[in-house]
Amino acid sequence: MKNNYKIIMLRVLSPIFAILMAALISSLVIMVIHQNPLKVFATMFSFSFKRVDSIAIILYNATPLIFSGLAVSVGFRMNLFNIGVEGQYLMGAFLAALVGFSLKGLPAIIHLPLTILAAIVAGSLWSLLPIYLKVKRGVHEVISTIMLNYISFSFIHYFIADLLMDKSQKMLQGLGSPIVRMPKILPSALMPRMRDFLNLFGLDLPKHVYLNWFFPLGILLAIGIYYMLMYTPFGFELRAVGHNPDAARTAGIKPEKVYFVGFLLSGAIAGLVGLSDLLGYFGYMDLDFPRNYGFNGIAVALMGQNHPLGIILSAMLFGFLNRGAEGVQTFLNVPMDAVVILQALMIISIVVITKVMNDYIKRLEKKEVSKNAPGRTAGVQL
Repeated sequence: MKNNYKIIMLRVLSPIFAILMAALISSLVIMVIHQNPLKVFATMFSFSFKRVDSIAIILYNATPLIFSGLAVSVGFRMNLFNIGVEGQYLMGAFLAALVGFSLKGLPAIIHLPLTILAAIVAGSLWSLLPIYLKVKRGVHEVISTIMLNYISFSFIHYFIADLLMDKSQKMLQGLGSPIVRMPKILPSALMPRMRDFLNLFGLDLPKHVYLNWFFPLGILLAIGIYYMLMYTPFGFELRAVGHNPDAARTAGIKPEKVYFVGFLLSGAIAGLVGLSDLLGYFGYMDLDFPRNYGFNGIAVALMGQNHPLGIILSAMLFGFLNRGAEGVQTFLNVPMDAVVILQALMIISIVVITKVMNDYIKRLEKKEVSKNAPGRTAGVQL
């Protein structure tokens, strides 16, 4: 019983311990660049949380990472590594942009859901080939998804730069050149901001804050994923296959079917990653559309221990680090390169320390199970 309390306390305290250790390691780097660690961290917190609009920016920064972390975590639950989230969300954003500017005359209540559905379909279809090759030919999903990431980059570049570039852009004579982008998305397909809704509660956000309804949508999706994993037959099958596919097959579960459906679900979620930026901020897709959300989602999922709630908190931590870095760079004149190194070091430290702590907790759990069931085969909770 005493060990059970110890395990519970370790699970609660391990993320806090990881963050504190990451802050300690980061302090050494801060001192190397001749800055006061306490002053740097104080600036990060004051800049990030002193005003409501700054908090809203953190939530906006966290929104795509929530979707990305959830997409990666679904694959991890099956013991599959969907490193193709990067390409899947870019294809989702591309098809959403295409539907957003090409379907004219539709009311927002139809056009916006169709645009979101297009992104879901594109992400799911882009994950179809890797999982087919995995199930039918035994091709490792890491190899196929990495290759498809590169294909998606070239595909989007070709269509935006050559076939679908908006040539109707008007530029002042002698000033700049047209942006290599698709036509602007129609207003009926754009996601409304949360500004008017928050005003009802006395929270007045300035116009430069682009927090939109994709943030609560991401929260609802995380809740839905948790319910699916823990309270539905498919969720049980997914966890069983991820834990031991051979044992799952013996119990009558078809791992290949679970892999197929689960990977398509991961791709569908990945298709939503870029929509907050596309439909809530830019209003068009260009060659400089934000990248690396898919790769950052891997760190978010690992830091959140593949738990939907943990992923939300982890994404918010990433959003805080991005926002705090802006404050450090602005008020303390810390070079951008040093800020990026600091961010990366904190993320790596948190992920590694969390992994070490989790492995230690799992060893304690196995000892507890063995102690309580002598002479029996130790079962593992899925």
